[in-house]
Amino acid sequence: MYAAIYCRKSVNTHRGESMQSQIDHCRACLAAHRSPEEAAQAWVYQDEGFSGAALYRPAMQRLLSDIRANIIHCVVCYRLDRISRSVSDFTALMEEFARHQVSFLCASEEFDTAKPMGRAMLYIASVFSQLERETIAERVRDNMYTLAAGGRWMGGPPPYGYQILRTAVPKAASHLAVLESEFAVVRDLFRIMRQGGSLALAEQRLQIYRNRQGKRFSRRYLRAMLQNPVYAAADSDTAAWLQAHGYQICFSPQQQCRNGVLVYGKHPNHSAAEMLCLAAEGMHPAVCSGAEWCALQAATMYPRPRCSAIASLGLLRGRLRCGCCGDIMQCKKRSGRDGQYDYLCRAKARAHACDCRNLQGVAADRAVWNALLVYLPSSAAKQLSQISQVARIAVCSLVVEAAEWNGETLTLTLRR
Repeated sequence: MYAAIYCRKSVNTHRGESMQSQIDHCRACLAAHRSPEEAAQAWVYQDEGFSGAALYRPAMQRLLSDIRANIIHCVVCYRLDRISRSVSDFTALMEEFARHQVSFLCASEEFDTAKPMGRAMLYIASVFSQLERETIAERVRDNMYTLAAGGRWMGGPPPYGYQILRTAVPKAASHLAVLESEFAVVRDLFRIMRQGGSLALAEQRLQIYRNRQGKRFSRRYLRAMLQNPVYAAADSDTAAWLQAHGYQICFSPQQQCRNGVLVYGKHPNHSAAEMLCLAAEGMHPAVCSGAEWCALQAATMYPRPRCSAIASLGLLRGRLRCGCCGDIMQCKKRSGRDGQYDYLCRAKARAHACDCRNLQGVAADRAVWNALLVYLPSSAAKQLSQISQVARIAVCSLVVEAAEWNGETLTLTLRR
């Protein structure tokens, strides 16, 4: 059995405690409390760019899997908030460690978990870690409201048709301005669509132009432009549409407005509870009115289902998670094979951030359904074996609470 060193940073920057610095402190702690040999052989688990608000982090999930496999006997971290910034998650972790007889060490804070007072101080420290996380989140929200009130550009590449104009030295004082060489293409695109054209027609008419990567405009690229609210006027129609789709409106909706909309959001690695989406009035000119933009969304643009009808009938859809990174596993139809689909990790599909093997959907659903029938009386199992796939999904939602696939083993958690 081995000792485990767990390190985490919320963002990929060189500020704060670096990952290597955390590892060095943890090895020194292991050498002092255990032995230099154990410190040198310790396994390292690193999560960089993930918040401590949730436990669905790739390295954390690997660590828990190794603990359940009785490979790890001791876990050490640099600070308590590197493990978790949630009291409920921290309590669940400590109970998981106790079930598998795993000891816990903290390099910068001395806790003796063998004594009642040490365990009590450990939980008190976790409360303050959660308080610090919530305080930081509140400050970030307040800062976003301030930026939204001024219509400032947050940074990053500007949308096609605009450029960044800095009105002062600080970067926060930047806003969007028209880039004439690109803005003409955007106007042509919206004119084609307003006149009843399609994406195929727009792609054909705009093939003489090139995007910023020097390539022709594809339908996917044009669709993303038409869905971007930055080109819509900050009027009452746009405000109503954005508010209906979960955005907080930070401007006074008017009947007519010449300026476009700016959207502010949070990093995707943050938990859903910390997500904050704001819509503000920018300083850049809009391309079309809110009514025209909303009509485009309602007609053909927003949203379009990505999964086929076959793939949407997966028995574990919405309940199956990846055991490697903790993300949802979504259904994806196999091209050229009727009725065949796979369960694919969403992180793997979107950004190749996971290497978990796909799960064959038809075979997995058949195995899950046969396993559920074993727990039923023979008469009920015989009747349920003849029902449709839609009915099986309904039964599965009542019986199966959660499912996990780690690339080799499919694990089901049944409701009590």
